[in-house]
Amino acid sequence: MADKTVQWTQQQSQAIRARGRDVLVTASAGTGKTAVLSGRCVEIVADPGICPDVGAILVLTFTDMAAEEMRSRIAALLRQRARQTGNAHLARQVVLLQGADISTIHSFCKRLITEFFHEIDLDPTFAVLDADEVRLLKAETLERTIEWAWTQEDLAGPLRRLLTGRTLAGPNGFLSQIVEISDLLDTVIDRQGWRRRAVDAVSAEPLEGSLAGEHLRMVAEHVREILDRSRHAATLCRGHEQATKWLDAWEQPFIAPLAAALALLEKGRFDAFLEALAVIEKPRTNKPKGLDGPVASIIDELSQKVKKRFDALRDLAILNPDYIGQIRGAVCEQTQVLVELVRQFDAFYQQTKRSLNGLDFADLEHHALRLLCEDPTAEELKCSTTALAMRDRYRAIFVDEYQDINPVQKAILRMLAAGDNVFFVGDVKQSIYAFRGAEPDIFVSDLRSAAVHDAEGTALRVDLNTNFRSRREILDFVNHVFNRTMTEGVS
Repeated sequence: MADKTVQWTQQQSQAIRARGRDVLVTASAGTGKTAVLSGRCVEIVADPGICPDVGAILVLTFTDMAAEEMRSRIAALLRQRARQTGNAHLARQVVLLQGADISTIHSFCKRLITEFFHEIDLDPTFAVLDADEVRLLKAETLERTIEWAWTQEDLAGPLRRLLTGRTLAGPNGFLSQIVEISDLLDTVIDRQGWRRRAVDAVSAEPLEGSLAGEHLRMVAEHVREILDRSRHAATLCRGHEQATKWLDAWEQPFIAPLAAALALLEKGRFDAFLEALAVIEKPRTNKPKGLDGPVASIIDELSQKVKKRFDALRDLAILNPDYIGQIRGAVCEQTQVLVELVRQFDAFYQQTKRSLNGLDFADLEHHALRLLCEDPTAEELKCSTTALAMRDRYRAIFVDEYQDINPVQKAILRMLAAGDNVFFVGDVKQSIYAFRGAEPDIFVSDLRSAAVHDAEGTALRVDLNTNFRSRREILDFVNHVFNRTMTEGVS
């Protein structure tokens, strides 16, 4: 039973007591999510049928401070329960709690690698590099990568074209993009496959189609602007007898066929559009004879602009049949150069870390996944014998701040989970680590699936929506704003 001294809400109680399925809890700030998570931990530990002792639980938090707070909360609840019941088993769990696996996911990965280092041929005396060390090593590696690139005959020319006219240094410079892409690839399970797909994507026919489509839209917009100006001039002429001949020379020889050509373009018939455009007469630019005053001046100005725009339309590079191919060639070359620079940067960086026997946080995640998965690059991930051993070890898994999970971490959890023993807590509105590769869409997708498939054997979704921290007026105002601004499309 839950702690008698705590008055749980219906949703909190449901999150704590649910068994036999994964539970996904969405909890805003002030809704008691930490209390619920620690309360569920105690309920699980107090049930020998589920958990023989605290060594059978795995609690993953986002920071070391959060892990220690969670350990402290669980210890306090266990002590209280042991005093109330006189249960020696619970009293013993308080002592064992100091050795329980309550930590960040990176600390868990480090423990896993240290225990099973022999399975991936890794030196167990490795050191985890801190942020300053990583920053310095990457700066040195970037310099080494660029120096290497200039010595490559097949790369120097394309690199020179790529760098021409670009800002190189600084946080927004081109060179920093190499490091940024490498950092984002830390959260990609198949790094090599991603690089290959990036090059294939800009080499494939769909790119030509997307480029052509974009330029067709540009041409269509150009034609619409010409028609709008022409029709405005024609409207001004109507009602002025002196402008009748001028109007006749604009409407039938120019406006009508140009409108027909636009209709062809909007249907995607680009070749037919070009043929129609080729026979359209250039518009007259002289102002209507016998018409003076402001109207005549406006018509004269409009007709001059229309002629210039029409000449520009015919000269648009899109009308050159080779233009799309030229764009695709340039995009493909630049992408290939950038991907090759990232590949070499990664190779040099890994080489440097090996020489130091050092691992960064991304290495911890990827090595852990290698241990838990037979082939991380496979389309369908399969558990290794190590993963099966971990499933036997951990009867219950708790994941805090699930909205800041990345794809590699998600894969690690999949290998550890039994399908009915994981408790996830998160709040999409508090996701702030997309720049580090976090993907809140993972949580959103899981929540959507759980909400739709609310049946035994599938994940249960629980929404904690009772706020204990703020006044009702504040909550109503904030909810009013967020209901209109934080839609799924915007977020």
